[in-house]
This record gives sequence, structure tokens and C-alpha cells, in this order.
Amino acid sequence: MRRSIWLTTTAAGLTAAAFALPSSGAVSHDRTGPHGPLGFTTVGMGTGPSYGEPSFTWAKDGRHGIICTPGSNHDGSTVQFWYTADTGKTWKHSTETSPNGGGDCDVDFLPDGTAVSVDLEITDSYLQESTDWGKTWKRVGTFGQQQDRQWLAHSADGTKIFMVYHDFVAEAEWYAVAGYDHKTKKITIAPQDCCHSAQSVDQATAPGIAGTQINPVGSGSPTSVVDEGGNTFSGPILIDPSDQTGKTFYVVYSISDAQSNASPSDGVPPYGPTRGIVVASTVDGGTTWSSHYAVAAPPQVDGSKEPSEGAIFPWGSIDRAGTLYVVYNSTNGETGGHFHQYYVFSKDHGKHWSKPVKLDKLTHGHGAAVYATSDAAGKGVLDVAWYQTDTGTPSSNTNNVTWSPHFAAVTGADSKHPRIVEQALSGLPNHRGGICLQGILCGIGPGSGDRSLLDYFQVVINPKTGLAGIAYADNGGFRKSGGGEVVFAQQTKAAGRHH
Repeated sequence: MRRSIWLTTTAAGLTAAAFALPSSGAVSHDRTGPHGPLGFTTVGMGTGPSYGEPSFTWAKDGRHGIICTPGSNHDGSTVQFWYTADTGKTWKHSTETSPNGGGDCDVDFLPDGTAVSVDLEITDSYLQESTDWGKTWKRVGTFGQQQDRQWLAHSADGTKIFMVYHDFVAEAEWYAVAGYDHKTKKITIAPQDCCHSAQSVDQATAPGIAGTQINPVGSGSPTSVVDEGGNTFSGPILIDPSDQTGKTFYVVYSISDAQSNASPSDGVPPYGPTRGIVVASTVDGGTTWSSHYAVAAPPQVDGSKEPSEGAIFPWGSIDRAGTLYVVYNSTNGETGGHFHQYYVFSKDHGKHWSKPVKLDKLTHGHGAAVYATSDAAGKGVLDVAWYQTDTGTPSSNTNNVTWSPHFAAVTGADSKHPRIVEQALSGLPNHRGGICLQGILCGIGPGSGDRSLLDYFQVVINPKTGLAGIAYADNGGFRKSGGGEVVFAQQTKAAGRHH
């Protein structure tokens, strides 16, 4: 029910023989001009079998960036990279291969410019390092234990590398830690730093443990081990930049609950749809944890179709003032699969949360907005991106329905009166038909179908310019290349924002 693991490339319905990935040189083409109040341009990486689930990171200098996707090439590699040294104007290509085969990838730049990547091997993830901005990669070693979707982050000083993931055996969120010496550029994965639980240590006493549903519950309520115990959808690990001790961090994930699992009207048995988004927080470096709902759906009381909160991956960000944001899609208040994009925020380490703020311009009962990715910068500065159709829903498996990546720049996001500037990233749609939200179980459950885009994409704010860069998947056939490819979108207008 969760992520890609070894099915990522085959689920896209493409093989390595279908296209040839560029092996070197610039691969930028298919540029579309600036439009809208935020003025995006887009650059395609070139057609190839590996375009789903692009992860993206900027280096501290704001010039170097890396995109990675899971998937094999003719050389047997398990992860594909595209790297830039000119703020995304041109890109080159490289690869890496894990010893035991790979799957999902994630990539991160440390403060000194060293890049790290993790490649999912299912039994663990394999950590690799690049000291030349992504051109070449050096093997480091295995990271974590048996796992699904993994996410990277680092401490403010760069001396610790964190990875959070869904543990297959415990069916819960776990994290691992590696040390980094910036003088020697040596990464150390110590056995004692492996495989910590990232969920609340006091769940057994949380309200609702004896119940079969999230009721009563609301934003900020403690979570129930019954609801969390069997099904988590792993989101990112967030390191608080306002805490100079490096001991405050969070793990964001969504869950189905005991009630929806008992009657999964819109999920894949034995699990129902996602019904809540949980934020596990620690302020003492992971010694103790508390877990609270950022968002929770009301209980089903009339036999109607259950609302879904945070389908596939929820996403979180922290601004420099320490405000925590969760972005997610939701069908709450809707029928027929009409998802919308929302965010909530917390100023007290996830204990209490704001009311949801809707980001897309779709009217209720029309279209859908799925996936959710975000980044935060200065106080109250939040960027969010998603895939949107104005006419269909995720289950609309017809070529008459098209999807486009959308973006919202939010200022005053930590207030009751945020300013939202929203637009499409390009005039070219990136997908036709439906978008399956069931992960590796697409094709089994109701409404499941096309998973060719896989399960997420990523927006990152440039640390120097304050402008967003977005890496997204495109197989709509509207671009000049005509095939599936990773596309990089660069914001060119600040629209009055100061980062």
C-alpha cells in the first residue's frame, strides 16, 4: 500500500530499451517561457524510462542542484541523477548502482557541498556520497534496516545525516543516523545509531486506544496505537533550523485508522483510505517522542464513503522561525474523488494546529489536486506544489482528462490571513488520464489505475534567491520530446516576496 520498492520502473509501463538516457553533456531542452505572476520557465531532462518520483535538492551556494529518480539504465544502474552548476539552466547526467539492487532514491546536499543519496534495497537503503556536485558517486554502506520509502535530512551544522523510513516488520516509522566529518569528508554509520523508532513512546496511554475509530479527535489530539499500528505512509523527517542544539526534529506520516480498516470502502484491504496525518516530535534528540494529529478526518457515521486525509505522501516543512507546516490533499467534504490541497501549521512543536487553509482555486465538486510537496524559508514563507486536473479525478482513466503541475507561494503562512499566489508551472499538461493513489498496490484496489508518474515530486526553495525550483514527472506527450521525462521548473518572479 505504500511505495515503489522494486516495482518503480515496471509500474510505469516502460523499459530501459524504450529510451536511451543521455550519458554525459548538457541535457536541457524543451524550454517554455515565463508566464503568470511567478514567471516559471521549464527545462526537460530528456526522454527515458526513469522519470517518476523525482527528488531534488539545492546546495547552499544556490548554483548547484541535483535531481534523482529510481530506475535502471542500459548500464545496470539503479538510480539516475541530473546535476546543474548554473542554477538549473543546464543539466548533466550521472548514475549510481547499489550492491543489492535498488528502488526509491532521495538526495540531499550537506552545508559544505557534499551530496548524499540513499537507494532503497528493501533490506535497507544504500548510502552514497558525491564530492563533485553529483558528477560521480562513492559507496558508503547500508543505512537502516528492512524498509520502504526513505527520506533524508541533515543537522544544521551538517555533522549528522538523518534518514526516516517505514519499517516493514514493525509497520511503523523509524529513523537512522550517520555521522559526518566535514574536514575529512568521511561518513560513519555506527551500529548503535541505526534503527530508532520515530513514533510516540507513550501511545499505550493515549486516548482512544480501546476504541475502533478516531473519535473523539481533532487537530492536536494524541494518536492511538490501534490506529497507527498497521499502516503508515512515510513522509519526510524535518530538522528544526531554529534549534541550535539540533535536538528538535519531527517525522510526518499519514495513517488509515481502525474504523476505515474494518470497512475499507475506498482503500485496498486490509487497509482503508488514509484518515489522519500524524506528526511525531522530539525535543531531546530522539530520546523521547510525542505524537499528535495535524489533521484527522471525522468518524464515518452514516455508511457514506469515507473522506481521505493525506493520500499517498503527506509533506512537512519548517520555516526559520520554527513554525511547522504540513501540506496534504483531502476529500473531506467532497464526494467522487475531488481532492483539494490544504496546509496547517503549528507553533508549539506539533501539539496544536491551525485550521486548514485551502490552496488550490478549484471549486468544490470540480477537478482534483493530488500529491503534496512543500518547502519553507523565512518566517511565514511557504511554497507548495501539486498535480491538478480541472475536469477529472484520480480515477478518470480517459485521455480527455489532463493534469498539470501547480504551485502556490504563500506569505504570512503562519497567520490567520495568509497571502496566496497560485498558478500552473507550465502551459503544457504533464499527464493524461487517471493517477493511482494506492502505491505499489495500484491495479488491485478500487479506482486504481495509471501509476506511471509514481507517487510524488519535490519543490525546494533556493537558499540564495528565495525562488522555488520544482522537479516533476511528465509523460503527457505535450512537450517537444514527446516521451516521459523529468522536468525542472524555475520560478523567475518573486511577486513581492522577501525570503
